[in-house]
Formats: sequence, structure tokens, C-alpha cells
Amino acid sequence: MRLTISIAIILFAWIGVSSSCAQDTKEMPLKPIYKNGWKYFYGDQRMNSPYALQIPLQSLNDKEINMRYRKFKTFQALRVVAYIPSIVYVLANGNFGGRRPTRGINSETFWLLWGGGLIADFTFNAISHGQMGKAIDIYNVKISNKSTLGLSFNRLLNQNYPGVTYQFKF
Repeated sequence: MRLTISIAIILFAWIGVSSSCAQDTKEMPLKPIYKNGWKYFYGDQRMNSPYALQIPLQSLNDKEINMRYRKFKTFQALRVVAYIPSIVYVLANGNFGGRRPTRGINSETFWLLWGGGLIADFTFNAISHGQMGKAIDIYNVKISNKSTLGLSFNRLLNQNYPGVTYQFKF
């Protein structure tokens, strides 16, 4: 009986100590994110994937950065969806030795569907990385503590208009 009680006390003490340690967090300064083509760098470290930037981007809890990151993930998912019509066409029309008669695969139709999927894949990839680039630009402006003076191009009615911007941070 004493052994059971002492084991229970040790177990509860260990759980209490380990749960209090799990709540400790360190405050880490955010580093700027750099983009070179479709390669991303957090500070000086190269990221293997743009998905690795989710934590620094969402740590600011900015609505526009989060929206652009979600758009990036959506367009990356649509890259896979672009190839579904060609796969469905092959599966629906292919004769794989079964007894069911099929029409056969028309090579022109297959290559047209596959080429359309490839073009859609490249388009969605470019759009998604554009969204990630915009999220990174906003992130870098938010974490900088300096006042900036720069030239910007504002979109108005699908046309670029130059403008001078000054941001003061204090």
C-alpha cells in the first residue's frame, strides 16, 4: 500500500514538474527573410522549403500576411489538381486487360490534357510564389524598426502608378 502511494506521489510530482517546464518559452528576435529566385533564406540560413517559413510569417499575427500565406498553400495544392483530368482520362478509357470494352486512349486528347495540366502547374506555381513574395515583403517591413523612404508602384485600375512612400517607425 505504501509503495503504491509513493509511486502515485512521485508520478504526480513528475507530471507537475514536466508540465510546468513545457510552458517555458524563449523570446527570439525575428530575422528578415530573403528571396533569391524561388530559394528562401531566413536570416543567413537557406530554407529547404517555403513551408518552413510558416512559423516566422505567422508569428506576427498579421491578417494580410496570413491571407497571402494561405493563398500560397492553396495554389500549391492546385498544382496537383491540374493533372487529375489526364489521369481520369487514362483510367476511364484505358484497356488494362479487363473484359469491359473501352474506347481506347486517343493520344492527342491525352497529350492535350497533360499539356494543359503542365501549363496550369507552372501557372499555379508562379502565382503561389508571387503570393509568398508579397507576404515576405510585408513581413520584412513589419519587423524592421527603421524609418524608410522609397519608391513604390501602386496598383490602380490594373495600371502601375509610381509614388513616394515614407514609413516612420518609433
